[in-house]
Amino acid sequence: MTTEIEPPPAGSSSAESLLGTHLAEQAGRFLRALPDVDLGTLRRVDGALHGFGGLLDPAWGETLRGDLAALIVTLGQERGYARRLTRLLAAVDSLTCTDVAVPLPRTAESGSPAAAAAAEPPVGGLLAHHPGAPKARAMLERQLTLARSRSHTAALQELGSARFHSLADRMTLLVSDLPLRAPGAGHPPERLLAYAARMGEALELTVSRLPLERAALPYNGDALHRVPLRASTDPAGQSAHDDAAWTRVGAAVRYARYALEVCGPLLGERAEEPLAGLARLAGELERQQEAVDAAEAAALAARTPRITPATAYVLGVVHADQRLEVEAARHAFSRTWPDFLSSGWLTDPWLARST
Repeated sequence: MTTEIEPPPAGSSSAESLLGTHLAEQAGRFLRALPDVDLGTLRRVDGALHGFGGLLDPAWGETLRGDLAALIVTLGQERGYARRLTRLLAAVDSLTCTDVAVPLPRTAESGSPAAAAAAEPPVGGLLAHHPGAPKARAMLERQLTLARSRSHTAALQELGSARFHSLADRMTLLVSDLPLRAPGAGHPPERLLAYAARMGEALELTVSRLPLERAALPYNGDALHRVPLRASTDPAGQSAHDDAAWTRVGAAVRYARYALEVCGPLLGERAEEPLAGLARLAGELERQQEAVDAAEAAALAARTPRITPATAYVLGVVHADQRLEVEAARHAFSRTWPDFLSSGWLTDPWLARST
């Protein structure tokens, strides 16, 4: 079945002009927001340069991408530390809570409700009343607050640097005069679809390298937060998957999403469903990445010299809790991905395959 492509907008007679319109819009958002910087806008510009670099001047594009990457990393660190701090303090508070009002779940062998209620202990987090919890919480707060302050200083220095001013100049150029590989040539607007197809193929290949058979197993991430207070649980039973492979999938999802956004004027409503699916995948991968980073922060705190065994134990439990969050997010991705793949976007005839 053949799907009709939407006609390009008036005045957009080539792939280059459609790409230029998209980049001009993103650059305009960046410039209007100054001195604030929206990382989402920067990532969209980087994604367009990555996905459609074949249409652009290569030296100019690589230089701009390098400056964008430096700014994204520097500004993202401060926001990342803030999210990590919030996540880890919430995890400690949940793991140390006690809730005598909520009984444990009933089982078939528990007998009558009255007998079961009499036999059940209060429930709460694994670390409820643990002597190392206050020090562990204070250590996480101190270390991450210090790291956030340092990254804030680095961000301010970056925003005042010559590199940032050069980046702003290049973004201004995007609004008026996009540097092209072949300034006098104009490709048909549908040429953009072939570039977007390559991003889809790269995504499919990157996901194929994941250990999705392991991620398909559900994880009970609430277990550490809702256990009998007298219970003993080993929190270190989960091994980390290949975090780098999942990070690459996150980048591939972003690039496929941003490439499809560039093709939006050509596809019209046809792009809405795959864009929504890519947004869901991106959300699940972002959640797992934040948990990965939080787990690393907890592990780093646990390696602080001369801390007490009780404090180290609490930090180990927090690390395990975050790794469970990682596995829960990866499990969600393993269930969402097959539905997205079967939706047909990666094999739809309206995307000209590049292989």
